[in-house]
Amino acid sequence: MKALALFSGGLDSSLAIKVVLGQGIEVIALNFRSPFCCCEHSKGCGSSIKKMADSLGVEFKSIYLGQDYLEMIRNPKHGYGKNLNPCIDCRIFKFRQAKEIMEEVGASFIISGEVLGQRPMSQHRAALKTIEKESGLEDLVLRPLSAKLLKPTIAEEKSWVRREDLLKISGRGRKPQISLAFSLGVKDYPCPAGGCLLTDSNFSNRLKDLFKFEQLNLNDAKLLRVGRHFRISPQFKLVVGRNEKENMQLLNLSQNGDLCFECQSLPGPTAIGRGIADEEAKIQSARIVARYTSLDEEVEVLMKSIPANGEKKISVQNINEKEFLKFRI
Repeated sequence: MKALALFSGGLDSSLAIKVVLGQGIEVIALNFRSPFCCCEHSKGCGSSIKKMADSLGVEFKSIYLGQDYLEMIRNPKHGYGKNLNPCIDCRIFKFRQAKEIMEEVGASFIISGEVLGQRPMSQHRAALKTIEKESGLEDLVLRPLSAKLLKPTIAEEKSWVRREDLLKISGRGRKPQISLAFSLGVKDYPCPAGGCLLTDSNFSNRLKDLFKFEQLNLNDAKLLRVGRHFRISPQFKLVVGRNEKENMQLLNLSQNGDLCFECQSLPGPTAIGRGIADEEAKIQSARIVARYTSLDEEVEVLMKSIPANGEKKISVQNINEKEFLKFRI
């Protein structure tokens, strides 16, 4: 018997796999990645998740969610949470993807580390039922950590797994899971509480700005994670690096048609401008970049086209606080 587990690499999904493995079931771990995972900030997090799967002794698969996932976020059927987090629609999307993989690998059911009542929007009974129904996985999702509090699944009814050996954890506390991890020998789990940038108000504001003025693609979504963001005009935005690492990230994420702004002969940030810029937008962008230098006098900012097919020097005074805040997203 084979099962496919939705695997974040965190504590709950690791425990869910461990519990099912203990019943002699072969498990394949499926990890979803997107520009909105908090763990994407951590260097090597992907390899850490793979390492966790290896420690559990399971096969590991990873999928990067693409443009259709971004379109779901723009127009979620079940709406958003407090910020721009479409938690129910996100789970439905991932479970639909998992259903396809389940059929491809010959698995008989899905494992999820969800805990009843842990997340207010997507882990109450009605939400769990909706997610299963709309993903085409009714009674095929086993949640080992809360199974005794939920209706028996097909895996339990057909005795593929023993319901008496499953658990009844609920709520937002972590003590039961930490105790279970100790007893099962689960150690060094990364991202113990998981996380999604769409629940962050500042990140959500950047995404709302894109939805208002532009089409969202994967490169735009990745760019949202980096630097300080400014809406210069409806057609043009500017992203300014905070440090040398972000300066390099911005250059790596730049696309044909972008503009690069850097201070001439002065320590300062790299900024990437995206969209259609008139002369006023270019000047305002240069003034914002100049603000991050140590000079209050006139600053020379070098503007380059990407790909490099011309450059222009713009001499500006750095922008005042009132104008600066007007542009800041």
